Amino acid sequence: MDVRHLSVFVAVAREMSFTRAADSLLLAQSAVSTTVRELERELGVELFDRSHRQIRLTGAGEELLTRAQAVLEQMREIGEAVSSAATELRGAVTMGLMTGVDLVDVPGLLGRYHERHPAVSVQLRATGLGSSGLVAQLERGEIDLALLAVVDALPASLRGEVVAASPYVLVVPGTHRLADAEGVTLAMLEGESFVDLPPGYGSRRIVDDAFAHAGVSRRVLIEVADLSTAAAYVPQGLGLAIVPRFAALAASSGSGRPFADPAPRMPVRIMPLDDAVPAFEVSLAWSRRRPLTAAAQGLVDLLRTELLP
Repeated sequence: MDVRHLSVFVAVAREMSFTRAADSLLLAQSAVSTTVRELERELGVELFDRSHRQIRLTGAGEELLTRAQAVLEQMREIGEAVSSAATELRGAVTMGLMTGVDLVDVPGLLGRYHERHPAVSVQLRATGLGSSGLVAQLERGEIDLALLAVVDALPASLRGEVVAASPYVLVVPGTHRLADAEGVTLAMLEGESFVDLPPGYGSRRIVDDAFAHAGVSRRVLIEVADLSTAAAYVPQGLGLAIVPRFAALAASSGSGRPFADPAPRMPVRIMPLDDAVPAFEVSLAWSRRRPLTAAAQGLVDLLRTELLP
């Protein structure tokens, strides 16, 4: 048994799903299942009851979860104490990210961070619940910091700073009745079908709230995993999309899937909205209750320096 086994077990117990645990750890589901099986064989007990549609912890699993969480926290504290004693930054940073949001050049930023602090390892985590899932992970202490979209104010337990923003635009097929309109309001979109993210994602909440404030009903026909993909469905005649401008441009330039199709069914128009739809904002957030490690603080400092005016 090693720390890796315990980390994977705790992730599965937290999510109560091998698939969601694999997504959060950025691992293949088969690797997660194999790791848990190895741990069960070593301990000689079953840790999960797999006889139901939803897996459950067995009595042995519940006992191990309590002890494993304590061990992992102790290992983290030991690592932080040893790292802080060294002159060179060491240790690990876990950062949560939204899927499909390229408004911040995360690979470039992490590349520069690695050049300055090569002894620090950075682990990226994704969540299937969007920004609300990242907020929950920060509050539970599962990640050190996150880049997320905030609609309402962050919980008092978290601190956040807006580091990037992008206005919302409307993406319509070139043959749509509004394709040549000089200005579009939300009222003009009454009765249209849309492609959007699932509820719980920050962007979905922003757009839903804007329609509600305007007193206009909206039907989301298709829910997709990321913003660029939402824009990608428009040329196929599957609905309209209201997405941040960066996502629409990414799709139209070919860095997103869709508009790059060599023979799309129809051209699209990217149009500004006359209504006051709040901009899509990306915030850097971390916990107020838990001091940042030196490695995590170093990453926060770099993000602030490069992203804030």
